[in-house]
Parts: sequence; C-alpha cells; structure tokens
Amino acid sequence: MMSETALVIINMQSVRASKETDYYLGNMHVMLEKMNYLIAYAREMGYKIIFVKHLEPSGAFSERSPLSEFFPDLDIQEQDTIIEKKKISAYYQTQMESELSGIKNLVVCGALTNLCVRMFVEESYDRGFRIAILEDLTACFSSELQEMTLEDLYTTRSGLNILTLEKFVE
Repeated sequence: MMSETALVIINMQSVRASKETDYYLGNMHVMLEKMNYLIAYAREMGYKIIFVKHLEPSGAFSERSPLSEFFPDLDIQEQDTIIEKKKISAYYQTQMESELSGIKNLVVCGALTNLCVRMFVEESYDRGFRIAILEDLTACFSSELQEMTLEDLYTTRSGLNILTLEKFVE
C-alpha cells in the first residue's frame, strides 16, 4: 500500500553554501546530515520523496551554474521525484499537483523558510494537506526572520504542525 505521506525538500542547492553569493546560509553540514537522516527515515516509512529545485534564466540559479545543483551529499535516489520550478511557487507550472495525487500528509523542509518554504506551505494548506514543518531543517538568512515566519504560519494556519526532527521521528 502506498503511503499517504510525502517528504518535500525545497531548494537544497549548492548556492546556499557558497560564500561568494548573496544566497549563502552558512555551514549547511549539520543540517544536511540531519536531512539525510530524515530521508532515510522517510524511505523506511514508505513516504514519497520529492526534491524541489529552483532555477532561473541566469545567475547562480541558472541551469548552467554548478551552484544550482543539489548539495552533492544530499541522498537523492533514482526513485525520488525531482521538480524544477522557475518561480517562488513549487506548484506554478510544475507537476507538483499530479505528484501529490493520493497524498494527504506533507513533511516539509528546506530553504528559504520565509520565501519558497512558506509559499509551498501556504499553497499546500489551501489545498487541504495536513502539514508538518521541521523547524530545524529549514533555513533563513536570520534567526529573527526564521522565528517570525514560523510563528506567523503557526498562528494563521490552524492544525499546522511545527516541530523538530527529533520530535517528528519519535
């Protein structure tokens, strides 16, 4: 039986670890380790796994830029789904809607919390999904913005679950 849960990992691309860009989020090593633990857990539980990649016509997110690639250490396997998006929304002009057919629950992580993660959560919430955001597996340019975004989502979206990886897997 197929699981009714999907793990959606948003924009975990090399540009986030490049100090030479405006998109640098700091040392992503610990977060990637935890994310790979989550991915292994999701595989064990039979979740559908979706990786979302942001692409733009030029610059660091260009298809031609090595910085637009997923982190090399990210545990992406052949059976996983990769969705390429060209806007903030992971739904706009992508196959996300059809990939989530039969799915009721979403586990969401990635970057940026206040932009692409937030947009995905808001659009998914409006589509009736039950959503868990793993707060220690989302990233933002500042802790204040991170906290404000998560608090705003939590207080304006009834039933939204925001928790740590540790709490999620227990």
